[in-house]
Amino acid sequence: MKVIVAAENASMKMSGEAALALYYFDRLHERRVDAWLVCHERVREELRERYPDDNVFQRIHFVKDTWLQALIHASGGLVPFQIQDRILGQVIHLLTQSKVRPVVKRLVKEFNIQLVFEPAPISPKTPSYMYGVGVPVVIGPMCGGMEFPPAFQHLESSFNRLSNQVGRAISDLLNRLIPGKLRADILLVANDRTAKALPWGYQGKVYEVVESGVDLSIWKPTERQASKPGEPTRFIYMARFVDQKGIPYLIEAFKQVAETTNSVLELIGSGELLEATKAQVAALKIEDRVNFHGWMALDAAAKLIHECDVYMVPAIRDCGGCAMLEAMAIGMPVIAANWAGPGQYADPSCGILVDLETKEAFVDGLAAAMIRLAESPELREQMGEASKQRVRTNYLDWDAKVDRVVEVFEEAIAQWQIESIPEVTEEVTQSVMLH
Repeated sequence: MKVIVAAENASMKMSGEAALALYYFDRLHERRVDAWLVCHERVREELRERYPDDNVFQRIHFVKDTWLQALIHASGGLVPFQIQDRILGQVIHLLTQSKVRPVVKRLVKEFNIQLVFEPAPISPKTPSYMYGVGVPVVIGPMCGGMEFPPAFQHLESSFNRLSNQVGRAISDLLNRLIPGKLRADILLVANDRTAKALPWGYQGKVYEVVESGVDLSIWKPTERQASKPGEPTRFIYMARFVDQKGIPYLIEAFKQVAETTNSVLELIGSGELLEATKAQVAALKIEDRVNFHGWMALDAAAKLIHECDVYMVPAIRDCGGCAMLEAMAIGMPVIAANWAGPGQYADPSCGILVDLETKEAFVDGLAAAMIRLAESPELREQMGEASKQRVRTNYLDWDAKVDRVVEVFEEAIAQWQIESIPEVTEEVTQSVMLH
């Protein structure tokens, strides 16, 4: 099988989606799939260091910025962040992908490529230039269509709500003009919500494959030390300090936990609510039970997570949950909001999912779940073992995910070949009739 992975960025150093292309590129090679990678030259030095073997590096092709992209990027600091992120960032991405497309088409012909795969961006609304490349196209897994729970929709400002509506309308128009997702042979989505957010009029088959994943070669199961009598239970949160991650509700809930147990709350991360969170902790008089660690390097954060007992995911608007899966992989029970990604990844065997019917019910539910696990080391151990098993099912680990994606590739290629046969037969028939 010969596959091109097409992405704007392919990097382990850049945050978020940039790593997806490399996770697939590496694992496709491990499965003896002939894989090529097309991406932006800004990651050239990193990839040269990552792939010292010329036989691998020569399969990576880079595109450069145009003068227009450079101008847009330079002007980004003159406008508000939301415009940078939602408008200018998307324009730069589309311009890059417009340059990726001719490179992909050339490689398809030069190396007899059988399929083109676009793993990012994960937004179901972002247009794709991967169409008309001469082979089947698979896009995804995508994740999106995310809304606040009904009881928490007041957290989204009128401006954000309006800008989202306008953005989606513009995306629908752009998908008519740049029809990669409309013409793709297969679209991979994380859930039904994402499938509903796909641009209207798509023609390809839709399969469900979880977008997030955990690398089990890094996040290995560990033997957890049994808690000693009187030892505090350590709850840990690692995410941005923003409304959608639910940090204010976690702090409010922990006030109840601190009053009835000797538990400790460890907080990793930073963000616009960091100072407000510190003030909230002070106002509740629980400073001696809450530790702020700020941003931490991955290895240091992993060490701290290993030392704690329960992983907290109070996010009320979160499509994915890679950090949550990593904690589960090492054997930690979780307490999570029963909404979107976290609510999909965990189940009652490995954690406690808290409903979001009202703010008060959510806070009380978080507190009750934390107290329950603080008071039962046996339940924590049982759920921790279930967490290890959970990430090895439902394609939650990267190897299982890629195995499933390769199966999808095989189906797409086979279907493409079947549909091409009538055209070949017709050409042969016409040739015979002419002679």
